[in-house]
Amino acid sequence: MLVACGWAAACVGAGAAESTLPKVRELQVMATTGSFTPVTVKTKGIVTWADPAQGKYFQIQDDTGGMRVEFTGADGPKVRDLVEVEGKLERGPYAPVISAATFVVTGTGERPKWENASGGGLLNGEYNGLLVDVHGFVRSAEIVPPNVFVVLLSSGSARITVRVSNGGGMDPKRWIARQVYLRGVAVPVRARSSLRQLVDVEVHGVSPEDFVEIGKEPADPWAKPVMPLHEAFQYRPAVSRSDRIRVRGQVVYHRNGIVFLNDGNSGIAVRGAGADKLKPGDEVEAVGFPDLEDFLPVLSDAVFAPLPSEGVNVQPKPMSIESLQGGLEHAAFVTARGRLLDRLQTPSEDGRGVLVLALNTPRGVFTAELEGEGAGIPNLEEGATLDVSGICLVSVDGVGTPTSFKILVPGPGQVTVVERASFFTVKRLLVMLSVALGVLLAVILFAYLISRRNLRLAAEMRERTAVTAERNRLARDLHDTLEQGLTGIHLRVHSIGPDEADASPETREHLQAVESLVRQCHAEMRQSIWNLRSVALEKFDLAEALERAAKSLTLGSHIRVDVRQSVSGRLPALVEDNLLRIGQEAITNAVKHADASVIAIDLQVTAGRAVLSVADDGGGIRKAAAPGHFGLTGMHERAQRIGGTLRVDSNSQGGTTVEVEVPLHNGHENPKT
Repeated sequence: MLVACGWAAACVGAGAAESTLPKVRELQVMATTGSFTPVTVKTKGIVTWADPAQGKYFQIQDDTGGMRVEFTGADGPKVRDLVEVEGKLERGPYAPVISAATFVVTGTGERPKWENASGGGLLNGEYNGLLVDVHGFVRSAEIVPPNVFVVLLSSGSARITVRVSNGGGMDPKRWIARQVYLRGVAVPVRARSSLRQLVDVEVHGVSPEDFVEIGKEPADPWAKPVMPLHEAFQYRPAVSRSDRIRVRGQVVYHRNGIVFLNDGNSGIAVRGAGADKLKPGDEVEAVGFPDLEDFLPVLSDAVFAPLPSEGVNVQPKPMSIESLQGGLEHAAFVTARGRLLDRLQTPSEDGRGVLVLALNTPRGVFTAELEGEGAGIPNLEEGATLDVSGICLVSVDGVGTPTSFKILVPGPGQVTVVERASFFTVKRLLVMLSVALGVLLAVILFAYLISRRNLRLAAEMRERTAVTAERNRLARDLHDTLEQGLTGIHLRVHSIGPDEADASPETREHLQAVESLVRQCHAEMRQSIWNLRSVALEKFDLAEALERAAKSLTLGSHIRVDVRQSVSGRLPALVEDNLLRIGQEAITNAVKHADASVIAIDLQVTAGRAVLSVADDGGGIRKAAAPGHFGLTGMHERAQRIGGTLRVDSNSQGGTTVEVEVPLHNGHENPKT
C-alpha cells in the first residue's frame, strides 16, 4: 500500500524497510505545520503505558519523543512491547495523536530512561508523552473504580494528578502527607482546543511499583494539639511541606467547595473532600496543609471530623473599614457598615442568583454578596445605612498587596438596616424629576393649545366686532337716509285728503299705489334694519333697544313713546332676543293698525320672572298681521320658545295691550335652548 502525503519522510509503502519509518518527533513537527491536513502514517516505538480498563489507547516512545496512539482492534499491546503502528496522524486538542490505528508487535524491550521532571515543566508541556520521574508530597489519595489509585501530588509550585494502574490494593490513607516519587508518562488531559493551549496534565503510572515512598509524615496530625486559627499560618521552626496542622472551629459559611471556620477570634478558609456536606453551625476539626492561593492563606486537602455541638453560635466582630482594607481579617467573620449605593442581581450556577450590594464608606466602596434575592430584608433601599455581617474576602494584586475586600453574607438575617434611606433618594429624585418634566411638558402643550385657541377666538372676536360695526353702520345709514325718506314720502302721500275733487280718479289710483308701495318698502326697510341691529343687544339693554326701535318706527309721526323699566341684572341672550322681537312686532302693529297716539313700553325683570308689556291707546284689535310677517302667531311661537306666556288684551279705555311673561330659573338661567 502506498500512502500519499506531503511529507516525504513520513510517507512509506506497505513493504518499506524498517529503517525508513519516521521518528515520533518527525511526525510531531509535521502535524504542527500551518498547511497540515490529517494523513495516514507509519512509525514504531516501545509501549510505555497501556491500561485496557481506562480506554483503547496506549503511549509509545522512541529515542526522539512520545505520542498517544488510539487503536481499533479488540486487544491492545502491553507495556514494553515493540510495535509498528499505522494510522491517521491528527493534530489533537493539544499534542499530535495517531488515531484509528492498527499495530503489529515486533518484540519486547526495556522502557526508555526516565526524565526527572518538575511540576512546572509538566504543566508547560515540556515532557508531553515522555516517561518522567516526579517527586512531591501526597495531598490526597483515593481509589477510582475499577482499579486505579489516584493521587494529588504537590510538586514544586504545581499540583499534579497521578493515576496508577492496577493500584486498587493500595491504602489511600497510608499515603497522605508522604513524600514520594512516581514513574509514569506525562499525558495532557485538558486543553483549550481552539487555541491548542494546555490547561492540565496528568502522570500515568503502570503499576504500584512505579509509586515509591521517600519519607513519612513526622507525626500523626490527629495526635497533635489543636492550633488556634490565628496561629495556623505563622512561622514554626523545622516545619516541612508535608506537615499538616490540626484546627477546630464552627462552620460559618460554605461556598464553591470551601468552608470558612471560625473559633470566635479568627477565621480560616478550608478546602477538602467532604466540605460540601458541611452546614453552617457545624462544629468540626480539620487536618490539612497550610497553603497559599493568590497570596492568601488556605488550608488545603483537609480531612474533616465532626464534633458535638456546644450550642453557641459564633458572632461576627464589628470591624473598621481600615482594618478590613489592610487585609488583616481575611476569612474572618466580621460586621461592616456602609451606605447602600446600588443593588444588582447576578446569576449563579444553582439558579438562585446572587444579590450584590454596593456600600459606600468614607474610605471607599466595598461590596456584599448574598445568595438569593434578599427578599427577607425590610427597608432595603438605596441610601439606607446597613450593617452587613459575613466572611471577609480580601483581593490582592500581583505582588500580594491587598487592594479591596468584599463580604460574603450567609443569609438575609445578617443584613441590618441601621438608618432608613431619606425620602429624597437619588432614585426618588429622578422619578420626581421625571414626573415634573412630564407635568411641565403637559403644561407647555396645554398652554400651546390654549394659546392657539385664544388666537382663533381673538381672530373670531375681531371679525365679529368688525362685522357688528359694519352692520350698525349700515343700519344707521339706512335709518338716517332711506328710512327717514320713505317715512316722509309715506306721510306726505297719506296727508293727501280723501276729497275726490283734489285729483282725478286715475291720479287717486296712482297715489294709492304709491302709498302701498312706499308702505311695503318702509316695512321691508324696517325689517332689514332690525335684522342688522339684532346684535344691538350686545351694546344696549332690552329697554333701550325697544325704545330705539319704537322711535325709529314713529319718527315723523305724532305718536309718543313712553318707556318704563325695573330690571335687576341682564337677561339671558335667548330670552332677551326673543323679547326684543316680540316687542318690535307689537310696536309695529300699534303703529300700523291701531292709529295710536301713545305707545307705552313697560319691562319688569326680577329674580324669578321677566314681564314685557306694550300698550297703545288706539282702536283695539282689528286684524292679524299681514301675510309674510310675524303677526300674533309668530309672537306666540317666540314666547313658547323661551318658556313664556303671551297675552293680547283690549283695554277698557280703548287700545290694545300685548304682554309676555317669562319665568326665570336659577336667577337668569335660560329656560330653554
